[in-house]
Amino acid sequence: MPDLCTAADVADLLLQDYIDACEQKNPGITARTITAVSGEVVDIVAVRYPQPWPQVPHLMRYAASVIAAYRIVESITSLVSSEASVSNEWIPLQKQWKYVNDLLTDIAKGKIKLPVGEDEEAGEDTSLVVLAREPYFNLEGL
Repeated sequence: MPDLCTAADVADLLLQDYIDACEQKNPGITARTITAVSGEVVDIVAVRYPQPWPQVPHLMRYAASVIAAYRIVESITSLVSSEASVSNEWIPLQKQWKYVNDLLTDIAKGKIKLPVGEDEEAGEDTSLVVLAREPYFNLEGL
């Protein structure tokens, strides 16, 4: 199973300096966390949306990126899980983390649908087209 997000997606949510600090303390944490989070997110929605998907929906990429960013920072500081301070710079990431967890719950329950091509009512799936030539013999008269 491919990862749902990349290190660049995580870097969009965190300063590269934070990622570098985490990597210094625990080399390879970014890649391992992305892989672990991707597996967990797919497991959460797999009942309704089995793999493989033709492409990763943007919503799933965002959710995996937020959760991975949160866990990477959480690995070096406990402030990410505390809202005790008004000047806590992790509050926006906390809010996004809470939002995507609620979002994944709603997707798993079927309250929100993903555009992954399995829903026939949503439209025609054009990821596969079969073309065949006209039959050489006409057997209608037999």
